[in-house]
Amino acid sequence: MELSKIVLFSTALFSLSVANAHNIWLEPTNQAEHYVIKFGHKQTEAYPEQKLKEVKFVDQHGKLTPATHQFREGEAYINAENQSIVLMQFDNGVWSKLPSGKYVEKTKAQEPSAEFSTNPVKLGKAILHWNAQASKAHDLEYELIPQQQPQANKTMSILVLHKGQPVSGIKVGLGEDQPFNLTNDKGIVEFTPSKGFNKVWAEFEEKALNNPDYDRRSIEYMLTFYAD
Repeated sequence: MELSKIVLFSTALFSLSVANAHNIWLEPTNQAEHYVIKFGHKQTEAYPEQKLKEVKFVDQHGKLTPATHQFREGEAYINAENQSIVLMQFDNGVWSKLPSGKYVEKTKAQEPSAEFSTNPVKLGKAILHWNAQASKAHDLEYELIPQQQPQANKTMSILVLHKGQPVSGIKVGLGEDQPFNLTNDKGIVEFTPSKGFNKVWAEFEEKALNNPDYDRRSIEYMLTFYAD
């Protein structure tokens, strides 16, 4: 393959990866109850603050409150003291596929020749403490809800909801390029956690009718927790 074609192909794959394959999740820092919101795929990457649209806390009573964060060196830091769950929403912009195969961060209106345009949205849910809130819905558009506290190497059930309703046929697994299972007609999927930190990935897709900027939305969800 000619070098120019290799470069073009690699650039297209990289752009697509940036658009679709990345996720957000929460990791602890070296300070108790302090966490950092990570973004990336196989490696973490810095991100612009404006793409982090929302961070919320869920306390032990189920109350949702907005979380404040400090942004430095391309990442957001939060203090989650006395919180049970952290919810995150990240909008990765609009990406359009050109006839050349290249993906660019432009809307359909900005690139009228684009074959299609996608809005990749990333959702994160970090369970910090296993109490009653871990197995409850919190009136969100998309939710992954563990049905029991995880134990390493023991299969657990996870309920997947869209607008409060169980949804079938949703991919749930270790990541977009990893093995996955599909939710059944009750919105339930089986997952086997490993010891330590776990990431549970899920993907939803929506067509965007009469939207001038993009044709569809790709919603990737990352549930994280620790298992003993």
